[in-house]
Amino acid sequence: MKLFEDDFFNTTCPTFNSDKVVERKNSRTDVALNCAEVLIAEIQNKQISHIFLVPGKLIYPIVKALEKTSIVGIMGAHETACGFMADGYARGSRRFGVCLGISGPGTMNFLPAMAAARADRIPVLYITGGVATYHEAQGAFQDGSNGGLDELSVVKPLVNSAIEIKTPCVFNHEMRRTFDQLNVQRKGCAYLNIPVNIQKEPQQDHSVKIKSIRHGFAIDTCALDVLIHDYLCRDFNVAILAGSGVNNCHDATFLKNVAEKFSIPVATTLSGKGAFPEKHPLALGLYGFAGHTRAIKTINDPAVDVLIVLGSDLTQRDSLNWCPELHGNKTLIFIDDDFQKNCSHYQPDIHIFSNLSKTLDYLVSSRIGRNTLLLAAKQKRSRWISDVRKLSLTVSKTSLFTKQDEEDKHLFAGDVVHYLRNLMPEDTNVVVDSGAHRIFMAHYWSATGIGDYHTSSELAPMGWAICAGIGIKLAQPERPCMVVTGDGCMLMHGIEIQTAARYGIKTLFVVINNQAHGAMHIDTLHQRGISADFTRLPTHDWVGFATSLGVTATCVKHLAELSTAVNAAKEHPGPFLIEIVVGNHSTPNRYYSQSVTAYEARIAAQAVSALPQE
Repeated sequence: MKLFEDDFFNTTCPTFNSDKVVERKNSRTDVALNCAEVLIAEIQNKQISHIFLVPGKLIYPIVKALEKTSIVGIMGAHETACGFMADGYARGSRRFGVCLGISGPGTMNFLPAMAAARADRIPVLYITGGVATYHEAQGAFQDGSNGGLDELSVVKPLVNSAIEIKTPCVFNHEMRRTFDQLNVQRKGCAYLNIPVNIQKEPQQDHSVKIKSIRHGFAIDTCALDVLIHDYLCRDFNVAILAGSGVNNCHDATFLKNVAEKFSIPVATTLSGKGAFPEKHPLALGLYGFAGHTRAIKTINDPAVDVLIVLGSDLTQRDSLNWCPELHGNKTLIFIDDDFQKNCSHYQPDIHIFSNLSKTLDYLVSSRIGRNTLLLAAKQKRSRWISDVRKLSLTVSKTSLFTKQDEEDKHLFAGDVVHYLRNLMPEDTNVVVDSGAHRIFMAHYWSATGIGDYHTSSELAPMGWAICAGIGIKLAQPERPCMVVTGDGCMLMHGIEIQTAARYGIKTLFVVINNQAHGAMHIDTLHQRGISADFTRLPTHDWVGFATSLGVTATCVKHLAELSTAVNAAKEHPGPFLIEIVVGNHSTPNRYYSQSVTAYEARIAAQAVSALPQE
């Protein structure tokens, strides 16, 4: 096992004005910073450019410290939304996100965001200000301490580190523990509560340094050498299934180079969509939920000898309901760098614990020369890949539509996605919410393979993308950003478009309006779900809603109008909302639906076989 120095952040993240980084006063003769100032100085030293917050008296000292730095405070309408924004910022910056609120109601509102970030392994720091320590356990207003609400007990299951600092004496120790969870290797979430009186206390203890530690990346070169010589350079049909762990612009570049070097076709999971260009000759497309024909038929085919899974846990949606063909007679090789989370269903034949970025870099830079075995293997794979390329990628509308679909004269969401793809720049960051539009986007949007597709895949809270898109745009301001959401999601967190308007954050919000909780409503139309009374939504005027919040907006009911609307959004200096009225047509998710039926049949068969034999 070898450690590589962490120079990653210096080469791949957006630039940051280091001239304004606040240095702590280390000499005992200097005027000491208070705890709030030290906290903000450390966040700035980590090159965090934005903090997302809802203000309150319990965080006044922290906010005052924030005002003295170059960090930009973004005030959201709701703490959950601030948590989602921090989640998006972490994805876009490849650092960690930071959000700030008061103890009590603020902490409770952070919980959904904590759960979503924890599920997707996104590093976020949640900071809250608590009531003064001398007010605890006496019925104080908004007391979240263990003498009041005991919010630490509520938070602990959702984060990797949950700390309350009750005295300045331990401040440096606890800061060190908190920031240690937030490095790129651990991918942890941390909760830090500081009572308001402790925030004001001077921090003079320098016996414990909280200077940034340069974390090394663990890479198992021995295992990778075996992978190269025993599998990649041998006469095997090898495929890669890429997950969220490599879905960023840095790793995506290396992944493409690895695929081309060894002639390996690549599929992605939904959380990994964006890690590989879907128009590339080696692209298989999306495997799992909303999956593509080529990916599913190829990965499940016994012709695949070796399947390498990169940065994915093969959860229910990513594995087609734990499809047995995903493993079958293949050699299943897992490569991941997460300390906490491993695949819980499949038992891989080989499990390599190695940093994903450095692993891909190592595979690309490995010196093979004119290896005759590799040349022979690539020739065989080329013939196999040629056959694979004959498989279609997406499901056509004609093969998808039922008679009921043909009677719905509203726009087909799949056509809308195709048009948007042609109208938007290639480097657009796409942020997708939960609902029927999620399926259409995953299936019909062609990812360019530069870490350009973002979605909350494991918990998938509605309205996440509206907020996360703001964080992603702030982390990568040089790239266009489009949020694709639905009317149901807008009812959850649509109010946060006012945050984009307030700060002039140029983001395109596309509301796919089907007047329903679409994914479930489509089920009801085909007699597969509950009553439509529980899935249908009123017709809301989202253009009027956006305009009232300072966001320029327009409504599209015909495809011919879409080009004009997108061009207007491109020319507009701030956020822009396009409401697109669509129908409730069948979704291109037949393979996943079939996998659900197959899984239920397997469970039923197992139950029968478990019965005592007469």
